[in-house]
Amino acid sequence: MSVDDERGVPQAAFREGGDVYIIYSFEDVAFHWEQGTGIVRRRFRGETREGQTDHTNRLFNDARMGGRLATREEYENY
Repeated sequence: MSVDDERGVPQAAFREGGDVYIIYSFEDVAFHWEQGTGIVRRRFRGETREGQTDHTNRLFNDARMGGRLATREEYENY
């Protein structure tokens, strides 16, 4: 997928009952929103370390508006 495919994540993705994975190439970051806990994790491209952030984080919200849905595998390999 290309950056041109990044047109935002539909709100419905957060209501469907599963975890949501987002790729936001503009900032070289990926997010994992855990449906069961509401925890948001992020990882920057090429880093194995994963950090936790808040759902009100600017970068997370930018990714929701300008990123794309991803799979768990895409997130883990980002």
